[in-house]
Amino acid sequence: MVMTYLGSHQGTDEAIKARALGLLERGYKMLKSFECKKDGYEWFGADPGHEALTAMGVMEFTDMAHVYGAVDQGMIDRTRGWLLSKRDGKGGFTRGQRALHTWSDSYELTNAYITWALSQARVTGIEKEVAAVREQALATDDAYFLALAANVLLDTKDPAAEKVLEKLGKKQAEDGAVKGAKTSITCSGGEGLEIETTSLAILAWLRAPAHTASCEKAMHWLLERAKGGRFGSTQSTVLALKAIVAYDAAHATPKKPGAVLLVVDGKVYDEKRFSADQQGSIVLPPFGDALTPGEHKVEVKLVGGTPMPYSLTVRYNALKPASSPSCKVSLSTKLVASEVNEGETVDLRVQVANVTAETIPMTMAIVGLPGGLESRADQLKELVKEGKIDFFETRGREVILYKRGMAASEKCDLVLNLVAAIPGTYRGPASRAYLYYTDEDEQWVVPLCVHVKASEPAAK
Repeated sequence: MVMTYLGSHQGTDEAIKARALGLLERGYKMLKSFECKKDGYEWFGADPGHEALTAMGVMEFTDMAHVYGAVDQGMIDRTRGWLLSKRDGKGGFTRGQRALHTWSDSYELTNAYITWALSQARVTGIEKEVAAVREQALATDDAYFLALAANVLLDTKDPAAEKVLEKLGKKQAEDGAVKGAKTSITCSGGEGLEIETTSLAILAWLRAPAHTASCEKAMHWLLERAKGGRFGSTQSTVLALKAIVAYDAAHATPKKPGAVLLVVDGKVYDEKRFSADQQGSIVLPPFGDALTPGEHKVEVKLVGGTPMPYSLTVRYNALKPASSPSCKVSLSTKLVASEVNEGETVDLRVQVANVTAETIPMTMAIVGLPGGLESRADQLKELVKEGKIDFFETRGREVILYKRGMAASEKCDLVLNLVAAIPGTYRGPASRAYLYYTDEDEQWVVPLCVHVKASEPAAK
């Protein structure tokens, strides 16, 4: 998405392009490594492939091929072929056992998502699948399904597209968001689900002039959802970026000179003027000194110029951030000892639990380790072999644990063997757990603390 955006704008900093291309090349090589032995893709590269996730891969690799010449066309053809081989002859797709409960278990929704990925990739010969999506869209009231279907029907020039677009328009709230989605292909919820649905609606409305007003309201709402450079989960961020890039391409206009004002509590704190050929971001200075305790109003105003997106970054520190009451998982962490000798091991007990009476999708627990303690990769691999976790990563002072899904009220109890490597007294980062595709709802636990005693020197 970034390379597509940069490619459509003249005068972009070549260093930014080079960095983006480098990240794309590295990411592509990593993604290819997750191809299953029997074709298709799965989160951690295990057979069998996951049909809906593979569909996302087809769409992703097709998009990537437009800006990165090293994409393996043979791999794309092989993956498309595997996906098409999963058609059930009834306008849908069969699914492997692993597919159940890890993304949506709705037959109709999964079929619509896979059909959209194929129509986006300009795959032909899917008339029966498109017809099934059309029939279901005309009968449903689910905003996410309607948005998916509208894109499928527009891609395939189906005359029923306008009827579906009209139904979708009735789902738009006053603030611009598209509401009324039951779930998404990733079983996301909360704001992530609204971002996915609204992004899909924007992609459809951009191609229908009669719905320009709805598109403008939706885009205004979407741009305000960015937090820390992201739009929620991976899936909602990808769809938001697709919508933004498409919107930008459709609304490219000549630039005009102007000024940006930073206004704090009604007073101009700083002003940045720019010319018509301004390149890169216009960065306003930090203004923390103006934010005394209490309520403040911060505004960014454009004088002249051409409308442009903006972002506000807020940085703060908290030993234990606030948990969301909507989080569907709980997490507890406890070291069996708060003091340990250098070179010895200490057990860390971790419990991840589904606090609902329903099956939940991909779940993550990020366990913060105090400095001086190190996880054991061999023991983490054993947890995967035993089926207690599905995947793990280590990053800095964090151990990241993945579960593809959890049954109703399921509890996952783990013991991590940590090595006391460096003497000292340490406090780790707070640990947290959340649903992978609804990551605005997190449950945090207090940081772990430990004292590692230095070993006694050997007697002479």
